[in-house]
Amino acid sequence: MDDEKNIHFKFSYLALKLLGKNLYSNAWAALSELVANGLDADATDVYVYIDMRDKRKSVIEVFDNGRGMTYEEMRDNYVYIGRNRREDQEDADTVMGRKGIGKLAALYLSRHYWISSKKNKTSQVTYEMDFSREKETSNEETPQLLNVPNKIFADNSYSKFDHGTMVSMQDVDLKGYATVSMEALNNIFSDFFSIENLQRQHIFLKIVTSDEDLDNEYLKVEKEIAFKNMVEILCFDSATYSRLSKQYSHSQFSLPYKKFPSEKFTANTVVTDASNDNLITGHDFQSPYNPDIKKAGTLKGWIGIHSSIKSKVAEENDSKFRKNKLYNPMKLRVYVRNKLAINNFLSTINNTQVFVNFIEGEISFDILDDNDFPDIATTSRQDMDENDGRIRILAENVQTEITRLIASRMDIRKKMKEKESDLSRTSDDEAKQNLKDTFDVLINKTLTQSSEESDREFRKNSENSLQNLKSDVLQHVKGSLLKRKYMIFFSHSRANRAITDFYYYLLRAVGVNEDEMFYTSKDTSLQVMINGKLSEISRRNITDANTTIFFYTTEDFKRSEYCMFEGGAAWATRTPDDYLVTFDDISNVPEYLNPDASFMLKLTKNTNIFSGDNYNGIVQILNTLIQHINVGRKIKLLDQVPLFEPVDFADKVQLKNGIVPKLNSNIIDYWDQYVHEGVKQEALDKKYLVPEYD
Repeated sequence: MDDEKNIHFKFSYLALKLLGKNLYSNAWAALSELVANGLDADATDVYVYIDMRDKRKSVIEVFDNGRGMTYEEMRDNYVYIGRNRREDQEDADTVMGRKGIGKLAALYLSRHYWISSKKNKTSQVTYEMDFSREKETSNEETPQLLNVPNKIFADNSYSKFDHGTMVSMQDVDLKGYATVSMEALNNIFSDFFSIENLQRQHIFLKIVTSDEDLDNEYLKVEKEIAFKNMVEILCFDSATYSRLSKQYSHSQFSLPYKKFPSEKFTANTVVTDASNDNLITGHDFQSPYNPDIKKAGTLKGWIGIHSSIKSKVAEENDSKFRKNKLYNPMKLRVYVRNKLAINNFLSTINNTQVFVNFIEGEISFDILDDNDFPDIATTSRQDMDENDGRIRILAENVQTEITRLIASRMDIRKKMKEKESDLSRTSDDEAKQNLKDTFDVLINKTLTQSSEESDREFRKNSENSLQNLKSDVLQHVKGSLLKRKYMIFFSHSRANRAITDFYYYLLRAVGVNEDEMFYTSKDTSLQVMINGKLSEISRRNITDANTTIFFYTTEDFKRSEYCMFEGGAAWATRTPDDYLVTFDDISNVPEYLNPDASFMLKLTKNTNIFSGDNYNGIVQILNTLIQHINVGRKIKLLDQVPLFEPVDFADKVQLKNGIVPKLNSNIIDYWDQYVHEGVKQEALDKKYLVPEYD
């Protein structure tokens, strides 16, 4: 054959661009490929530097302490697109790369990059790839690396290495990517490599988003998997089982009951040795290259099912749990040669069972990338050919294991439903008892109000009728009809919020929850509300729950349409026992609030809180509100809020002899903060303060 007449292919800059752009779906996948190149070069440490101060013109550098390359190796190997490095590399059985196109990851990220490499300090060679838009449209130029004798990199740490490789990319456009945190990128990168990989080789990361970040240290990429949040973990090899069982066999997870969030279902995480009962290990595959070669695939790794995927619940079980817009751990990741091959095998399995989205796992099946079998990676290099027999066998067997895990989680749900039924019965009993007590109070009050001259027989018949009515109601009332929500409603004018601020924030401080109080002047409330909406919200909070209403009436209160609406709703739907009235002047209390039958207390910014009547009046209001909330908490099986202790105030003789009252420091602190500044110092001077109650 006449070699002179043979025709050789040429690559244009455009061809390189198309290759680079079509290989990866996002910047982080391309970046992980550059990291893998360093790991393949036997680097113990690979560093990733990302300067995002100008996201349109970001700088990314990846450098390592691997073997490095000479000029000849860069000329013959690096620029050889499609070279199978396993053909002539001593550690061919562990090398991740195969196609010889991972180097094009730099072109996905940047049109302008440098590659520098050295076998030792004296042999460093540096080359530049300048892929301008003009070159992309040119048919005349052939892609080439230009020698650059002296190049200063953004991070000079590479210069300290005796050997290794640096890829420095400039003008990387990261505008379409949210500003990633170290934590998020740690999770993204750690997913690209197996735990085995990250135990013997290390990846370090540094992100610069402002000038202050330049002096930050590199942080080591670590696997962060929330094993303590899992119900069961299946381990497919003895090494994985040994590691996870030692760490997590005695872990406990807790799940709140839907209707009773303060009550928790608790169980131990189960770590199961599944190495002997999975059918995939030992299945023989025949090489299409040589009929005499048959190999059995070996399944390794683990698959687990989480107890919950709600961030708050899961993080309480294991602080490592992270699930957000940037990162979702609920995937079954498949690795070959310690590098991510299938990002989420669950989509291949196509399992639609309930709780399948609670599955997380990391498995490897070595036969997927064996040198005696075809490469089954797709052209995107981020997935595998689902029609290949190896993938089908893996999917069938993994499906069985996932069904097993889902059954474990379903068993937890069954147990929780049974327990929640018991809790509902207990709650209903508490609610009925409270309703019974309310009836008893009303019956006694009705009978007491009857005149002594009333006919005894009439009174006896009335009592029997009322008792029969109570019995009938309690017998037929259902759980759904029992009001379990107990609220405090603060009715006030925002213009005079100091007193209500004092009560609201003090109650919050001692344990009353925000959702147990309706207060429109709290810092987190909307400042502007549509008139109709405010009226409807007020009506619901007064009438739809067991609500105690705290009134602070002032001249501004009486002028306010909505304050008067609230007062009217209270008058129409509540007895005087259901509300407390405080005021700045008795003339500002509306007549319909029935001041003769209500608890009344005058409070202003000038109220002397060191007076026994005033201080204990404040305590009485606080305790009345807390006792109301505690009724609802008892029904919901929640912890009780502690009450305040009333104080015996010394008389003038006792004061003269040094006997002083001991006041609650929480009350004094909040009065000083919200009502009258200076009372705390006065209390300290008088030696009235004691530590706040727990």
